[in-house]
Amino acid sequence: MNDILKVRQMIDGKTEYEALWAVGQAKDSGVLGDLTWPEIAQEFNNAYREDETCFFDASAYRKKYRNYIDAYEQLFSKEQFTSQQIAEYEDQKKEMFKIKKQWQDQRRECIKLWTEESRFDHLVETLIESANRLCEIKPLTFNDYILEYDNSEAIICWADWHYGMVTDNIWNQYDTEICRQRVAEFVDKAVARLARHGVKRLHIMLLGDAAHGAIHNSCRVASEEDTCDQLMQVSEIMAEAINELSSYVPEVNVYATYGNHLRTVQNKNDSIHSDNMERIIPWWLEQRLQNNSRVNIIKSDYYEFIYLNVCGYNIVGAHGDLEKFKQFGLTVNTLFNKKYGMSIDYTVSADKHHIEEFEQLGIESILVRSLCGTDEYSNNNRLYSAPGQTLMIFTPEEGRDGTYNIKLH
Repeated sequence: MNDILKVRQMIDGKTEYEALWAVGQAKDSGVLGDLTWPEIAQEFNNAYREDETCFFDASAYRKKYRNYIDAYEQLFSKEQFTSQQIAEYEDQKKEMFKIKKQWQDQRRECIKLWTEESRFDHLVETLIESANRLCEIKPLTFNDYILEYDNSEAIICWADWHYGMVTDNIWNQYDTEICRQRVAEFVDKAVARLARHGVKRLHIMLLGDAAHGAIHNSCRVASEEDTCDQLMQVSEIMAEAINELSSYVPEVNVYATYGNHLRTVQNKNDSIHSDNMERIIPWWLEQRLQNNSRVNIIKSDYYEFIYLNVCGYNIVGAHGDLEKFKQFGLTVNTLFNKKYGMSIDYTVSADKHHIEEFEQLGIESILVRSLCGTDEYSNNNRLYSAPGQTLMIFTPEEGRDGTYNIKLH
């Protein structure tokens, strides 16, 4: 391209100062070839001055450009700063970049959190409305059976129901109807044992994974209902079972934690443990059992842990997906000692779908079996366990005085 045309393109649409800087830089870098300053001056005069009496000569334009160069170097040359000042400036730039990124990340997380909280609140409101409508259609009433009561108390552990899961293998069949049948069978067997021991106070620990959820593709394939329907239906099964049990015990306390199958984020590495739809179950129970004076839904102050005192003994429960079973006792005892100033006598956990016990330094750890029994994962990995739930009897003198690992069909 003709060098004069290049200059005209650089001038077009620019102020005189912008154009002079662009043209001067181009000349210094050799882009304009052998074009002289008098030729450049002619183009500038034609572009920016109407009267020839106002034309500048080449030296005037060249001097202007040199003044621009000097001003730029004074403002931006690093030579006027010490190495320490330059290093501090670079550090400040990096720090400002970090702060900017942190702000962007926090803003993105806040928007995500607000969205998730809004969805969760809406889901809770919907479920509470459904529970209240059900109270009108199908109110829960209990019978005040006259029984003889002793000083004993009992714990019922409801764990790993995985309501909504479907499996049919050599060891086990399970679906929503079988879940209902097993819960009814358990209530009948539990009532007989509660009456046998004259239990005056019953503690029910909801240890998580009540519904199957959809955290894995295999869960979605092996589910009869979507997650919201699973939650509502299993919550109602629990409410009716608790109501039935309250007919035989004058006081029933219900404690709830949550498992891992109803977390809101599929990838466990990206999820926050407390972001869990299972937290909705206590809300449902409160609404459905609000007129049952014998039932108390106990809100936990201990995050994902359940804490209860039974006959003077401190007991902590958790789902168990975050714990190694044989380390759980010492871990939770250390935590509660430092945080709350109390020692733990027993721990109860689930998640592994089989029964096991372990004692260390006087802390008894109890692992309870699942209601659902052997599923496809367990079957494929040869991890067989009978379906069932656990009931424990406590007395002030002995602590845990008996354990019923009730098998279900």
